[in-house]
Amino acid sequence: MVIRIKDGEFVDDHGRILNLRGVNVGGSSKIPSNGTASNDWLLDAKSSKFTASFVNRPFPLSEADLHFTRLRACGFTFIRFIVTWEAIEHAGPGIFDTDYLHYIRQILEKANEFGIHVYIDPHQDVWSRWTGGDGAPLWTLEIAGFDVSNFAYCDAALCQHTYGQGHSSAEREKGKTFPKMIWPTNYFKLACATMFTLFWAGERFAPQFMVEDDTCKKVNIQRFLQTHYINAMAELLKCLAGLDNIVGIGTMNEPSSGYINVADLSSGFAHYAESPSSSGAIELKYGLQPTPFQGMCLGEGHKQTVGEWSNGMMQHLLGKPDHWVAVDPKGKSAWKYGQDEGNVGNRSGCIWKQAGVWRIKPETSEPELLLPKYFASVNFGEEFYLPFAKDYAKALRGLWDSKTPLLIFVELPPLEFSTTPFPQIPTSSLTNAVNATHWYDGVTLFTQSWKSYFSVDVRTHRPLFGYKNIFRSHTRQLADIKRLGIDRMENSPTLIAYQAGRPNSDIASRDSFGPQLAALDHTLRCLEENLLSFTLWCYTSDNTNDEGDLWNKEDLSIYCNEQKRGLDRSDPHFIYDGLRAARAFVRPYARCIAGKPLENKFDMRKSVFVYRGIDVGMTKLDVPTEIFVPKLWCSIETEMNISVSGGRLEIEEHEHWFIFVIAIG
Repeated sequence: MVIRIKDGEFVDDHGRILNLRGVNVGGSSKIPSNGTASNDWLLDAKSSKFTASFVNRPFPLSEADLHFTRLRACGFTFIRFIVTWEAIEHAGPGIFDTDYLHYIRQILEKANEFGIHVYIDPHQDVWSRWTGGDGAPLWTLEIAGFDVSNFAYCDAALCQHTYGQGHSSAEREKGKTFPKMIWPTNYFKLACATMFTLFWAGERFAPQFMVEDDTCKKVNIQRFLQTHYINAMAELLKCLAGLDNIVGIGTMNEPSSGYINVADLSSGFAHYAESPSSSGAIELKYGLQPTPFQGMCLGEGHKQTVGEWSNGMMQHLLGKPDHWVAVDPKGKSAWKYGQDEGNVGNRSGCIWKQAGVWRIKPETSEPELLLPKYFASVNFGEEFYLPFAKDYAKALRGLWDSKTPLLIFVELPPLEFSTTPFPQIPTSSLTNAVNATHWYDGVTLFTQSWKSYFSVDVRTHRPLFGYKNIFRSHTRQLADIKRLGIDRMENSPTLIAYQAGRPNSDIASRDSFGPQLAALDHTLRCLEENLLSFTLWCYTSDNTNDEGDLWNKEDLSIYCNEQKRGLDRSDPHFIYDGLRAARAFVRPYARCIAGKPLENKFDMRKSVFVYRGIDVGMTKLDVPTEIFVPKLWCSIETEMNISVSGGRLEIEEHEHWFIFVIAIG
C-alpha cells in the first residue's frame, strides 16, 4: 500500500481515506546503545564522539519480530521512527556511521514485512545531549566555540549528568534528585538558544561567524550547520532506497527558534499567541532561569543574581520566582579561547558580544546590554524555517528513487513556544507536506498528575473546572491545530504526535494504571472527536521501572519489559504482556474508509465503538471500509452486538485481531 495525500486526507491506492494510528519508536533512541542513563559520557566528551554507537536503537534486530508483532496487535500500522543527527554523524563533519545506517535499513525492512509504514523523525530535544537533551553531534557545539565541560558552572545548560556541579553547597547536594520534566528549560539557556539561532539565522544575526566547509571555502555557520544536517538525513534516505513502507520524513522534532524574535534580551522569551483567545506565553520557568542577557553574561564568567522557579503557585498565580540565587561561574567560561583543535570554528568567546549585542563597560568592568532588541521584529516561520524546509525537501526528494512519494512532515515549534504565527506554506513552496504540529496535555505532563475535574487552558491560562470543560478545551485545541493544515498549508492533512497521557514512573511497581488509563483514553477521545491521525509517545523496548525511558528521568513508554507477568505464549493475551494501560490505546477504529467519515470513536467505559460515514460511490466489494477490532476486547466466542445500517459485513479473523469488512454491492 502506498500512502498519498488527496483533498486534505491520507489515502491509499484505492482512494480510501486512511486513519493512521501508531507510536513513536523508541524512547531510548535518543542516547547511544553502548552506554546507560547513569554513565559519564558528558565528562569524557571527546572520546564519546568516536565511541558512541546507536546500533540496536530502538531494539536489536533479533527482537524485532516480537516488537513489531506487538505493535500490529495494538492496531499500530504506522510508526514515527526516531533517529538523531548524532547517531548518523557523531564522529565528525561528513563522517557517517555506516554500521548504524545498515542496521536501520535492516530494522525498517523488518517493519515492512509486518505491513508497518514508517515516517522518519530526525529527533532532537534542546539541541543535543550536551545541552540537556539529544539530537545534534558534539562537534556542532565545538564549531560554535563552546566548552561543554563548563556549562553547569555557567548555567549555559542543565544536564542530568552534571546537575549539582553548580553554584553552592546546597545545589551540589541536589545532584541525585534531578527534577522530572525540567529539561525543557534548556530551550531558554545560552547554549541551546545560541545553537538554534545560529542554525536558523546565523547569516542574519552572526554574519561575522565564518567557518571552513568541506572544500576549504569560508561559509557562514548557518550554512555549515544546515548543510551537514541535510546531508546526514540524505545519507539515511539513500540507505533506505527502495523500501516502499517509507512514507516520509520530518523536518526536525520540536525545533526552537532560539533568540529569534525575542523582544527584549533583558526580560524573558515572550511568545506569540496563535489563537485569538490566547494570552500568549513566556518560557517555561523551572529551576534557575536567567534572562537571555544574563545567560550571555554567565557564559563569559560574570556573576548574576538569577530567579529560581518551581512549577507551583508562585509561578502560575503570582508570576514570581521562589528564590533569588547568586550564580557565580567563578572564572569559568562556557566558551573556548585560543588556537586549538586546528583553529576550527569560533575561539574568541561569546558570539553575541562579538556581534555587538553587549560589551564590558571599560569604566566599571561590568556587562552592559547595548542592543536589547537585536533579535526582535522578524518572522521565524516565514524568514527562516520555510526557506530551510524548502531546501531540505528539495535535497531529499532529489535522491529519493522510490516509486512512492516522499511526504514532508512539517514540524514547527509547539504552539505554546512559538515566537511568530504559523507561516503560510503554499503547495508551490512545499508539495506533499503534512501538518505534524505537536500537542500536549501540558498540565498533566508537568504536574505528573491527571485530574478529570480540574485543568488549565494553556492558551488563556484560565482554570477549567469539570471534565466536560476539559474535554471541550482539549478538543478545541486539537481542532485549531487541524485548522492550521487547512488554512495555512492549502488543505494539507494533519498528523498529531503527542505525549501518551500521564507519566508512569510513580506507579511503575504496580499492576494498576488507573490514572494513566483515564488520561490516555481522554486524549484519544479528543483525537477521535476531530478524526485525527496520530502517533503517541512512546514505545521503549528497554524501559525499566528504575530508569524509565533512559533519558532525563522520563517514563512515558506504553511498554515496560519489567512489567511483564510472564504469560505463556499460548495465552491469548501474551502479546499484550508488558503493555501499560493497554485498554486505552488498543481500541477499535476504522483504518481504511471508503467514503467520508463522520464518526470514528470508541467509548472505553461502555465497550462501544461507532463508525458513521457517507458513501461517496466507492464502497464496493473490492474497495471496502475496514475496521480494526483487537482481541484484547473480544474473541470469536464473545457475544458482540453488531449493527450495520447498510451494506454487507464480513469478519476476517487474524491471530490478534479481527477486521470488519463493510462493502456495498
